[in-house]
Amino acid sequence: MKNIYVLTVFSLFITGILSGVKAQYCVSGCNSNTFVYSTDPNTLEYDNLISTFHSSLAKEKDGTFKIWGEGTASNGTGNLFSPTVIGPSATATQNFVYAGSPLKVAAGSNYSGIRQFALLTTDGLYVWGTTGTLVDATIKSTTAFGKISVNGKTDGLPAGVAPTDVKMMFGSYGTLAIVTCTGAAWVLSFNGNKNGDGSAQVIANNVWHRVRTADASNPDLANIVVMRGTPNALFALTSTGKLYTWGTGTYVNGSAAANRTFATEVTVPAGVTPKMIGMTQNGTLQTYYLLGTNNKLYGMGDNSQKQLGDGGTTTRTTWIQPQKITDQSGQGLGVLENIVWFSANEHDNSSAAAINVLTTTNKLWAWGSNSGNMIGGASNGAVYDPIYMPGQTTAANGLNLTDEVVAVETGGHTTVNVKKCSQYFGYVGHKTGGSMGDGTNGSGNPNTYSYSTAILIVCGADAGPRIQNLNICQGTTANLNNAVQEANPSEVEWHATNDVTSPVITNVTAVGPGTYYGFFTVASGKCRVVGSVITVAYYDAAGAYANNCTCTKDGSTITGGAPTKFGITTLNKLSIWPEAVPNGFVALESKDKGFVITRVANSGVITEPKKGMLIYDIADQCVKLYNGSFWRCLKKSCNDY
Repeated sequence: MKNIYVLTVFSLFITGILSGVKAQYCVSGCNSNTFVYSTDPNTLEYDNLISTFHSSLAKEKDGTFKIWGEGTASNGTGNLFSPTVIGPSATATQNFVYAGSPLKVAAGSNYSGIRQFALLTTDGLYVWGTTGTLVDATIKSTTAFGKISVNGKTDGLPAGVAPTDVKMMFGSYGTLAIVTCTGAAWVLSFNGNKNGDGSAQVIANNVWHRVRTADASNPDLANIVVMRGTPNALFALTSTGKLYTWGTGTYVNGSAAANRTFATEVTVPAGVTPKMIGMTQNGTLQTYYLLGTNNKLYGMGDNSQKQLGDGGTTTRTTWIQPQKITDQSGQGLGVLENIVWFSANEHDNSSAAAINVLTTTNKLWAWGSNSGNMIGGASNGAVYDPIYMPGQTTAANGLNLTDEVVAVETGGHTTVNVKKCSQYFGYVGHKTGGSMGDGTNGSGNPNTYSYSTAILIVCGADAGPRIQNLNICQGTTANLNNAVQEANPSEVEWHATNDVTSPVITNVTAVGPGTYYGFFTVASGKCRVVGSVITVAYYDAAGAYANNCTCTKDGSTITGGAPTKFGITTLNKLSIWPEAVPNGFVALESKDKGFVITRVANSGVITEPKKGMLIYDIADQCVKLYNGSFWRCLKKSCNDY
């Protein structure tokens, strides 16, 4: 029996498809490339903590999403006073009923009392809260938690985009934006003229818009890995380190603010590789931030609330760096550098331009508006130059000067953070409607952080040792040492319960599926009050299992065989080709050309499939083979079909 040589070409074609998907940097589960532990700009996770004006959301390490604060209840009007799982509940105001598995969350607000939230599941988009805040009221006309459709598509997403295709989902007032795993940027907006495709902002255009560039012929904006912004403008980063912006009052480095309806390239500071981007605003005045892989932060644009951190209030049309204006706790003067993470007020439409940053030594700085004491400044409503460890206190449940902060999120009137050695998150700013998450409906404007809140195991913000979840194949065990991300794994010990006094697991190199807790050892001299939790789980039966748990077979070593009689080449044909290729039916040869088989919308359009037929299924994004009974995607496995 002769082999069909052309299948080798198909194999290469499939490999290219799989590599292309991986190259778009989608990460599932708990993405620990975030906060002070962030490194790779292409996979960096921005949204494990989200804060609006008086409400917050968090993604926990096990993938659970929680929400609390003003207007967060499932009816879209009530308040939740403690972090509450976004899921079904017997309590009416906490009953979030959806189909599928949760993937992403987003939120936007417009000062006090106006906020709206979105949950993306494998079934589609669900929205709740004040109508006309995150999405237009013509799309979601009721406050209660419920699924939306957009332009007739029942999952609420753009044409050709499935829920699992979404890499990032960003929300702000009048703004829902997504980046796909293929690098496309889509916008659903009713504010700021930022559709990004040149179209007008009118009710008839309350649909998803694929962002295009201002280049000749306005091609699609491509290779996007991050999209952030404000209610009036958006800012995007490509996998190649390019920056683009569009919307109202935008800056491109070197010229005054302008309105742009197409994505326009923003010049990057010389010698800088972008790691992280963000924006904030004072009214419609826009401010940009860029963090380089060199741990240097740059700002540009409006500075009316000292949000650029340079000691003044002058608008800057080119990139500048923040400054240590006064010597605080021995930090000295000069350029503020060694920054690994920042969070600006980006989800709210208030006139409170502010930013929090974290350094390589896990220290917190903040500057800009202190509306409601939102950054922990001494005076409510004042604007501040960079403050070192703002909101600090000597109280046992507060932020002490010696503490290490590993995560921070700036809201419209509040800031939430996570520090080492505390499973309770920190809170500063306007306390109202449950915004502090401490289980009460108290009110006030505390200007020092309090950790008398609630336990929150934020993904990527370990309060104990830094450890990561593990997945294993069926019939195998895990080595817990592989979960440790600390510089010295020997400083971590493992327990089966969240109790440092419980027995230590002695054989950590062969454990089965379950929940495990890591604590620093006594010998490490580090905090043992709080541990970190991981799960060991089997890969799911879908793509993750297929990509990680398939077997391999050795290639054939048989030589000789009947020569191939027919070939197509784009090279200079040798006299012995294609006969030198044994056991083939057709041989194809090229150094720079691909082989494209028939592409169809989906396998269902083939009305008379034949056994052995091959197609490329556009909907499922794979090469498929009909085995006589049904179509199957060709993928790595030990099947002989």
